[in-house]
Amino acid sequence: MTNEGSSGDTPRQCVYRFGDFLLSPGRQLLLYEGQPVALGGRGFDILTLLVTRAGEVVSKADLISHVWPDYIVHEHNLKVNVGNLRRSLARFDLTADYIATIAGRGYKFVATVESANPTAAPGPASGVHPAGMPKATRLFGREEAIEQISRQLQQPGYVTIVGPGGGGKTSLAVTIMQQCRVAGQAIVFVDLSTVSDHRFVVPAIASAFGISLGLDDPIAAVIETMRNQALLLIIDNCEHVLAMAGTIVERISAELPDASIVATSREPLRTRHEQIHFLLGLSYPDHTKPLRARDALSFPAVQLFMAKANASRDVQMTDEYARDVASICARLEGLALAIELAAGTASVLAPSALQQLFRNGFGTMNRGPRDAPLRHQTLEATLDWSYRLLPDREAVVLGLLSVFSGRFAADDAEAMYPAGGLDPMTGRDALAQLVAKSLVSAEVEGGSVLYRLPESTGAYAARRLFGAPHREQARRHYAARVRDKLQTAERDWSSQTSREWLRKYQSQINDVRAVIAWAFDPSGDPDIGVELVVAALPLWQELSAFREMLSAIELAAEAGSAFLNLAPSARAKLSTAQAWAMTLARQIHMRTDGAWLQSIHDAAEAGDAELELRAIFGQAVFLTYSGRPLAALRRMSDFAASSGLDWTVAPDGKRLLAHVEVYAGRLSSAATRLDELMATWGGLQDGRGLSRFQVDLPVAIGLSRSFLLWLQGDVERASHLAARAVDRATDLDHMISLGNAICLAGLPIAYLSGEFAVAARLQQQLAQVGRRESVGIYEGTSLFFGGAIRMAQGEQDGLALMQQGISELHAHGWRTRVAFYRCLLAEAWIKAGDVRRAEDCFRPAVAQADVRQERWCHPELWRVAGVIEAARQRRAQADRYFEKSLRAAKAMGAGSAIRRTEASVAAAD
Repeated sequence: MTNEGSSGDTPRQCVYRFGDFLLSPGRQLLLYEGQPVALGGRGFDILTLLVTRAGEVVSKADLISHVWPDYIVHEHNLKVNVGNLRRSLARFDLTADYIATIAGRGYKFVATVESANPTAAPGPASGVHPAGMPKATRLFGREEAIEQISRQLQQPGYVTIVGPGGGGKTSLAVTIMQQCRVAGQAIVFVDLSTVSDHRFVVPAIASAFGISLGLDDPIAAVIETMRNQALLLIIDNCEHVLAMAGTIVERISAELPDASIVATSREPLRTRHEQIHFLLGLSYPDHTKPLRARDALSFPAVQLFMAKANASRDVQMTDEYARDVASICARLEGLALAIELAAGTASVLAPSALQQLFRNGFGTMNRGPRDAPLRHQTLEATLDWSYRLLPDREAVVLGLLSVFSGRFAADDAEAMYPAGGLDPMTGRDALAQLVAKSLVSAEVEGGSVLYRLPESTGAYAARRLFGAPHREQARRHYAARVRDKLQTAERDWSSQTSREWLRKYQSQINDVRAVIAWAFDPSGDPDIGVELVVAALPLWQELSAFREMLSAIELAAEAGSAFLNLAPSARAKLSTAQAWAMTLARQIHMRTDGAWLQSIHDAAEAGDAELELRAIFGQAVFLTYSGRPLAALRRMSDFAASSGLDWTVAPDGKRLLAHVEVYAGRLSSAATRLDELMATWGGLQDGRGLSRFQVDLPVAIGLSRSFLLWLQGDVERASHLAARAVDRATDLDHMISLGNAICLAGLPIAYLSGEFAVAARLQQQLAQVGRRESVGIYEGTSLFFGGAIRMAQGEQDGLALMQQGISELHAHGWRTRVAFYRCLLAEAWIKAGDVRRAEDCFRPAVAQADVRQERWCHPELWRVAGVIEAARQRRAQADRYFEKSLRAAKAMGAGSAIRRTEASVAAAD
């Protein structure tokens, strides 16, 4: 039943009263107790139809036809607008429910409605009252922004706060205006988020001022009101009616240049008098570095998170919790709304669950406060609001860019445009607009502009792309682009230093993983996948990601014709990389011998001398550390002789040859080669990148030379050079270089020199590298020296750790140095007073079949044999062993071995 009265007036001419509200459809005006209520155009049309048919069930079809004539609209749009209307009414009257949902049918206006003569409708009040202005909330980390914008407001013109949805623009604007106003000065707040059509921008602004919409020029009246009453003006959420909002604000500002006006938008209004303040995310700590709770709390993002989390219950801030919070804030890029939603979800969980909570994305976030705008209820709703405002071409580009796993350049984006049917010019313009709308971030690095989608935006855009008809084309273009980029990287690898090369290409690893997952899927393209695996080999090697590389090579090998169609040189690269991955594992793979033989065969088939050199010398590394240094020397020497190799053009090979010579006891020859390398390469200055043997060349030279110097007895220089090698490898952040520098030089030299504090620090560092890389020689060596250091500190449990380390090295195939470590353990048992255990430990060292090839440690074997005999009170036999130790040490020029044996002789006297 409709209460239209008996006057015969049409609904547009009538005025309707319900509760303390007065609705005038003809004037497009809703008043509450005489004050205007801001409603969007859709909301006003819905309210008008429901009120004129009060008491009736109005079907969804009728409402959609009335509000969206000539458009096909989903019911969800109606539901959203009805929800907005209910909230607008509830802001003024919380006690009454005006609109009821009739399940499956539509909506009914359930309040009593009275009709009134339009001439009786009261005009707007003479004063202006802010209708629906949000309460000022506590801000974190916005002091500088408040100061900057306050200064801008003192200049002619207006200020637009620009930033992504949920960044805190509205809260900042309200806070600034409240701080700027003087006693009695009013703030007019205009929320344009409820306006769905640019035609209703003027009515919304006029209504907020209480200006009659019957005037020919309501904005002129707004300007006059502001001039007379010195009002402050906030126009919120301009992004979807940008042109009209910009025109109006520019007009007001031009006529009132000293007025305080703040607009908020996700992109600039681009008018003459606009001053722009780009609102960045809240700052957050680097969670990848050591972080203490009290330090984390100095960052605004963490402060906001904890404030929201503690609103529900008291959360104890530990260092571990601080790191987890910092990680979440970093992934959300300091976006205030997202942090609040995440904190609200985390507040109901145990602190220990925080790390796992958002591991697979932020879909598990709770909803925001019920009184928050609908677009701020969830992170999805915030992004949905922005997405619906995009022109088609920008929506397409946003979806295309979601394929990238991290930062990308303009050239990368350009490779994607054809997948969406866009020409380059259109694509570039769309990308620029997405940056302006805060949906894509742009950063300048090294003179180049790099783009990035925040994690939450990227996940949303990927869901949009999933249902797009061009999705498969997008994935194929993306895969081809990553492959082409890695092929360029492969060519650059030999001409750039590791530092330069990694700085440029390290970030590609996530894109490589994404493409491999697609390419070897039944719906993917194995040809692109195999080509990418070949091109990505240098990247995996530079990152020491050998397990990942081995898995990818195995996928490529199973790709049938795509693998068989590879060029011989590409197959040689794959087989060599596979052999390296098997060598640098926790346990040397049982197929490693065969893998190196296959690598050498493939390189010879390819007719590529460089690939053959890498394969031959890679096999030498394997032979050396599996306990066969003499076999490695023969293999390298034979190849050099047959190929006419000039060692000056293969410095990494020359370094390896010298290192193997050290194990073979040829210290003089090794010293000559290493001195030449040190002179040629300028000590530990930057080289040309990763060597053929997975270690930065200057680091490799430094560790080999320091180990040799220690053997020769120059402990001080050895310690200095080893420390420099470790520091360089640490600075490069190359794990295999760092692991080798510590494992083969820094740690043993520090321990054997009695620098136990240094040794303890290096042991812990090596343990971390071992856990990260799962390289058996690192793990076993770290365990052994961890026990040795404890023994040196008087802790007897160190003996068991030393034995465990030896057992792991031997069981996993890392035989080189094991005999030397057995000597150290045997001597430790003697010091502990257990000669029998010393003999039991020492006996396998002498019986080890390959120990004859490790001539560098023969003096140590004879010395410890003498120490055991002396402990058994068999002095004559002990002296014979000591004499053999001294002869072997002097023949090699091993000064340290001479001093160690002389000390043992003195101790036995």
